[in-house]
Amino acid sequence: MATIRKRQGRYHTQVRKNGKSITKTFTNKSDALKWAKEQEVKIEQGTFTTKEVKKTEQVVTLAFLLERWEKEVLTSLKSWSVERYKVALVTRELGKFPLDQITSTFLASYRDRRLSLASNQTVKHELGLIRRAMKKGIEWGYISNVPLLTSPSLKGQARTRRLKEKELHLLLSSADEYLQNVIILLIETAMRRGELASLKISNIDLEKRLVLLEDTKNGEDRTIPISKKALLAVQYLIKEAKSPFLLNYKKEWLTEKFITLCKSNGIENFRLHDLRHEGVSSLFEKGLNMIEVSSISGHKDLSMLKRYTHINPLTLVDRI
Repeated sequence: MATIRKRQGRYHTQVRKNGKSITKTFTNKSDALKWAKEQEVKIEQGTFTTKEVKKTEQVVTLAFLLERWEKEVLTSLKSWSVERYKVALVTRELGKFPLDQITSTFLASYRDRRLSLASNQTVKHELGLIRRAMKKGIEWGYISNVPLLTSPSLKGQARTRRLKEKELHLLLSSADEYLQNVIILLIETAMRRGELASLKISNIDLEKRLVLLEDTKNGEDRTIPISKKALLAVQYLIKEAKSPFLLNYKKEWLTEKFITLCKSNGIENFRLHDLRHEGVSSLFEKGLNMIEVSSISGHKDLSMLKRYTHINPLTLVDRI
């Protein structure tokens, strides 16, 4: 059966019959139809040779697909800066293989091999990236289906690490004043590091204690209230600001400084993003309900919000 798709003014023609597949591109649709019928007849008559396949078939590798997908799809997404590293890794590992070899069995083998080196979440993201690119590959005429397989389970994988009171005191007391106020603000607001790094001073209403976060990760703006402690941190950072943005540094600087701070204080297994988890849990401990917390944190999936939240049981003692 022949499939003809028009792309960039040319007709990409693919013939699949009796387990054989051949593709060719034409300028005129009539030529494409004529060629397709000829190939179907040859396959039926048994005169279709391997030599002819090699001469006319377009071999598309996973690397070729990923490169096009990154340029035409991924670069328009907010996640591109992170996802491009995953594209590079997958390309190094699997890029040389033709798409017709990327089967369910093939990906399951890759999954099991990677799980010995990386976390379930990481491997799940890599498999998801491959399958998203292959779905686009169907639209582009490179393949006809996407392999199905079971992704690594995330059950029990959620991070439960929270700062102990002693650790928090240690971080704040050893950090310079600038980083100290950044840490306080991230915890008090449960903001993502990217949201804080892109926050404009003009979007901060000190009198009403409101902050407008524009074009957040889920593509929407949101306005969040800030506590009195967060207000003091914001006022300090505004005073130190050297541009229209609240922070003087990029988000990568925050990560690097925080990692160094944790190492110097012997605080292990704690990342900058965990401050957001800490903030969300603190909001619940203050008595806010799920909807109120999600309006501040920006979580749209309440089940995800629950997964990110770990309440300290000691804070519940007085309430029961």
